[in-house]
Amino acid sequence: MRYTSKGVPKNWNGKDWHTYKWAMMNVFKENDLKDIAVGDLTLAMLATASAEKKEEFNKKQIKIMRMIGTSVPPEVLQQIRDKETGSEMWAELCNLNEGKQSEAIKAYTIRRLENELWAMKLAPGGDANLHLCKMFNLKTELGDLQHSIADNTMVDMLLESLPEQVEFENLKSSIYYGADPSVYTPKRVRELILAAAARQKEFR
Repeated sequence: MRYTSKGVPKNWNGKDWHTYKWAMMNVFKENDLKDIAVGDLTLAMLATASAEKKEEFNKKQIKIMRMIGTSVPPEVLQQIRDKETGSEMWAELCNLNEGKQSEAIKAYTIRRLENELWAMKLAPGGDANLHLCKMFNLKTELGDLQHSIADNTMVDMLLESLPEQVEFENLKSSIYYGADPSVYTPKRVRELILAAAARQKEFR
């Protein structure tokens, strides 16, 4: 993902919502827009405020709309451009990507993300750290949908993603056939995979 000089994501492809959302929330904070963007501050709350404060609020809403509109792909913008304020646009974008607007869409998104996790494979000699980061990012996206993956399932996903190389095969055997597999949490297995990847490079 690339960013403008002001830190706003550009050329976002509509994937990796978690990273995009994180970047946008930081931009909102830096520009004193977060409370408005997430709906914690509304125009109704400024009923007794001065005209200048209300005008400032409306200008910030427009700024939020511009930030969102210029950072999302055209097909996404088509779905949210009918919103009248920046906070409404942001709420709709969150709904679209977190599946809150439809249980059917939410269920589909969960299945898609789980399938992606099972399908992910580390290429021999590939960047193990980047590979693991992508897998845990998908796990986080599922968490955003209030869907948790059991530790033993995540461990299986991690191990099944590894190539058939000596150090990785040894790691799989030690976990699958160890005395107490419950001690291997996803975090612990991640550390072990990185260590095995380092040894595998030396082995080559």
